[in-house]
Amino acid sequence: MPNTFSFVYIPAAVSEPIEQWKESFKPDHEESEIKALTDRCKRHFSKVRGPRTPEQKAARRAALMQNVPGTAGVDEAMLDTATAMSMVEHTSLLSNSKDNDFIGINLYTDDEASFSGASINQRASEIASCCGIQLQVNGDAFIGRTFDNGDDFKRLDFTVSEVSSSAAWVQEARKQNERKRQRDSPAALQARLAQPQAAKPAAVTIKEVPPAEALKEQGNTALKQGKLAEAVRLYSEALEIDSTLAAAYNNRALSHLKLNNLADAEADCGYVLRLEPHNVKAFLRRGSAREAMNRLEEAIEDYKEAIVLEPKSKEALSKLSSAKQKLVDCKKDVQDC
Repeated sequence: MPNTFSFVYIPAAVSEPIEQWKESFKPDHEESEIKALTDRCKRHFSKVRGPRTPEQKAARRAALMQNVPGTAGVDEAMLDTATAMSMVEHTSLLSNSKDNDFIGINLYTDDEASFSGASINQRASEIASCCGIQLQVNGDAFIGRTFDNGDDFKRLDFTVSEVSSSAAWVQEARKQNERKRQRDSPAALQARLAQPQAAKPAAVTIKEVPPAEALKEQGNTALKQGKLAEAVRLYSEALEIDSTLAAAYNNRALSHLKLNNLADAEADCGYVLRLEPHNVKAFLRRGSAREAMNRLEEAIEDYKEAIVLEPKSKEALSKLSSAKQKLVDCKKDVQDC
């Protein structure tokens, strides 16, 4: 039986009621749990938005170009692929921090709503404002609760009864965001810069390299030399000492890929993405492992995530195009798949 969690739907149209919805995910499958809500949001936004008009495509393309440095060499095919993708924008209303037991509240919106003609979502905008975040929300919105301490991730229930300015989580969010604002204000920065600096020591301080870091570097050397089994061993020893070394997981994944240990490579990329959710290399390597295992649809999703993070990545676009073609060929001859 699948696991389920509750979340809240806030339609842009004030004539429609705020509703409590449910979504399911595979038990003991963290990736399914992480993607469950965002995938549901994508389906909803795509259905509400309908087919993109030429004007909307042009507006989305222009928005993507603004985020790409040095646009002179941008590949047109890459832009076309990125433009066609559907993405969900996350706004952290209450961040997962130790102070609130790593429980966070997130607002999910359509990243195309602002230039696709969607109306302002007054209720979602007011909720963000109550949390101390000045944000104009366009189009439908969703709110969900998560537990995320860096090691474990859980989708938790969020109910309609909690959509209130007097809710405890709203008060905590407001305090948290006010602290962030004060910490990052120009006055605070100027005060920190004005503090007297400690005199620099005359002698050079030699920093001792932590054992895990040293083993990771040895693993890097072995990987460069093509000693793949040795590299895996060294990365594993490093991770036994420090399980938060994302680079060690990532490079061990690459070693496993070269050794054709595909399931191990996929698992290591998953560890990287838990530690660094925006790691492009991890998405590409996991996609490569899944593609090699003929799990083409999952590979395509990984390549798309990489493109969202790096729209100029020729490697990601090339891998995406290749995987899509393989999927087309596969569907032509189901018996071979």
